[in-house]
Amino acid sequence: MDYKSLLVYANDPQHDARAMDTASSVAQRFDAYLTGLFVHDPIYYQYPLLYEGNKPGSPEEVPGKDKHTKATKAAFEQACNTYGLVKTDWEFVMGEPLQTLSMHARYADAVFMSQTNADFPPNSPTADPDLPAKIAMASARPVICVPFQGKPKTIGRRILIAWNDSREASQAVTAALPFLRTAECINILVVNTETDSKGNWTDPAAGIARYLSRHNVEIEAVHMESDADNVTRTLLWGAGKMDADLICMGAYGHSRLREFALGGVTRDMIRESPVPVLLAH
Repeated sequence: MDYKSLLVYANDPQHDARAMDTASSVAQRFDAYLTGLFVHDPIYYQYPLLYEGNKPGSPEEVPGKDKHTKATKAAFEQACNTYGLVKTDWEFVMGEPLQTLSMHARYADAVFMSQTNADFPPNSPTADPDLPAKIAMASARPVICVPFQGKPKTIGRRILIAWNDSREASQAVTAALPFLRTAECINILVVNTETDSKGNWTDPAAGIARYLSRHNVEIEAVHMESDADNVTRTLLWGAGKMDADLICMGAYGHSRLREFALGGVTRDMIRESPVPVLLAH
C-alpha cells in the first residue's frame, strides 16, 4: 500500500511552513491527495455563557476569512504549487483541536504536524507539545511530527526504526512501509537487548527483519545499551550517526478520563528530535 490520502495540520503560515513543505513533497512522491486542515477553537466555544454575544462582527474578524487564516491558506497553496500538486483540498473547521483533528485524521493514511514552538501563547492550539502523540493515539493513524525549525530536507530516504518488539512499534513499521520500500538506508535500533529464561541473548530485531525482507526491504540491525534516563539521547545519537531523515517509532501512553499520559521517550522525542518522527499507536 502507498499513501494516497494525506493530511497536514496547518494553523500558522510560519510555524507550519516546514510541515506543509514536507507533506507536499511526500504527496508528490506517492501521487497522493493532500488536505490542509485549519482548526479554529474560538474562546466563545470554550466558554459560551461568558462570551455570549461577543462574536466577531466585521468581515475581517469572521473565522476562516481573517488575515491569519488567509495567510495560512496561501502558505499551504504555495507549498502545493512548489511540488506541482493538483489533488489538494483546504478545510477550515471550528472545534476543539484534539477531538476535531483526530476525527479528520481517521480519513487519511498519515497526518503531518509541526513540533511545538515554545514561544506560542499557552492558549494557542499549536501550544500543546504532546498533541502529535495524542492524535496518533486518538485517531489510530500514523502522525509524522516535523520540526518547525530548519530548512526542508528529504524525508524517508534514510530511516531509523526504534524497535522494542511492542505492538506500538509494529504499528509504526507497518505505517511506514511506503517509505521503507523506497528508502536508501534503514537501521533498526534496539536499545537494551534482553536474555531469555535460560540466560541466552535474544535478538528482537530478527523477527521484524524477516518480516521486512518479505516486503523486499533490507535493514541493518544496531544494538545499543542505555539507562532508562538516556533512551531518547541514544535514539537521537543513532539517528545522527546514520544521518537519518525519518525516525519511526511507537507512540506510548494511555488515556484516562479523556486525558492522555505519554511515555517519557515518546514525549521527549516529539519535543526534541531534529528530524521528523513517524508515530503510531
